[in-house]
Amino acid sequence: MNIQPIQKINAVEQVFEQIQGLLIDGTWRPGDKLPSENELSDTFGVSRMTIRQAMQKLKALGLIETHTGSGSYVREFNPEDSLNELIPLMYIGEPSQIHVFQFREMIDSESVRIATLVGDEQGIKKLEEYLDKMKKAAKEDNGRAFSQYDLKYHMTIVKMTGNPMLVKAYDILRNVLKESMYSVIEKMKYKPALDYHKKILDAIKKKDDVLAEKLMREHIRQNYAYFEQ
Repeated sequence: MNIQPIQKINAVEQVFEQIQGLLIDGTWRPGDKLPSENELSDTFGVSRMTIRQAMQKLKALGLIETHTGSGSYVREFNPEDSLNELIPLMYIGEPSQIHVFQFREMIDSESVRIATLVGDEQGIKKLEEYLDKMKKAAKEDNGRAFSQYDLKYHMTIVKMTGNPMLVKAYDILRNVLKESMYSVIEKMKYKPALDYHKKILDAIKKKDDVLAEKLMREHIRQNYAYFEQ
């Protein structure tokens, strides 16, 4: 266990960073009981109050948990939980469209590549279902419904990856993405989106991940080009 002597300046932060490092590198693993405050105080060469304050910071971040009468333990950590911290950011001002499109190009393009390789028939059936509903909404000139099913189509692709972090990120931004899609549909209407969604679905069915990724990038870049106009 590689613990460095603590300098007296900002000792709490130094203890916090070292313990956090030990949690990240797996020295102390989820479920492990941490040494007592007295043991950590002796090991680090600082006061128990310093250890207690550092532990409170770790607890506030959800990295450790304290069981009354038992001690402190490394928390069973689910990385997707940390994405919840993004939620408040979505309500501090209105995100620019270019930021939304940049996010989508990165996430959607990689998601469709993974989904094409690992997705199942159930996911493909969902995509077919949402594409049909998008066609129906287009015939009725219902932009709100169209953008709703557009979002579900893309969300299904993300879910097909099986990656909970991608799913969580997309879910957190659901309302922002839906409004962005609706703004684009108001400008470009339905045909370009329907054409690309059909081509992307065909590429997924053929297990052509390279083509699916290429089409997704083209689709999102075309959306942004229409929006700029």
